[in-house]
Amino acid sequence: MSPPSDRAVPTGRDGDWGLRARGESARCRACGASHPEDEMDDAGWCASCQADLARRTRRAPHLIAAAIVLPFAVWTLLGGRFDVLPSYAWLLPLAAAYYLGYRIGREVVRGYARWTRAKLGPFG
Repeated sequence: MSPPSDRAVPTGRDGDWGLRARGESARCRACGASHPEDEMDDAGWCASCQADLARRTRRAPHLIAAAIVLPFAVWTLLGGRFDVLPSYAWLLPLAAAYYLGYRIGREVVRGYARWTRAKLGPFG
């Protein structure tokens, strides 16, 4: 016979969904204030800190996307004439590059902003 499984023994801990259902309070990882658990986002930030983060990081992704696309746009429209496509046909790849640059820039800027504003945990 096989020994009984360890998984059958209850641990006495609730999952994250149990904490959110009860509405216990938790500290915001950015400002340190206490808020109900159901008002926090997945990273542990309160609504006011989320709004402040969105306001502070509004322009930077556009600058990153422009820095990616602008040299390519100047090169394609002014310098490099390709026989494959006319110059106006390069607008679609440039728009796609801008969109991808914006998405990448948004993730990088938000990740950096969260990293720099996050309060240190119990070991920091």
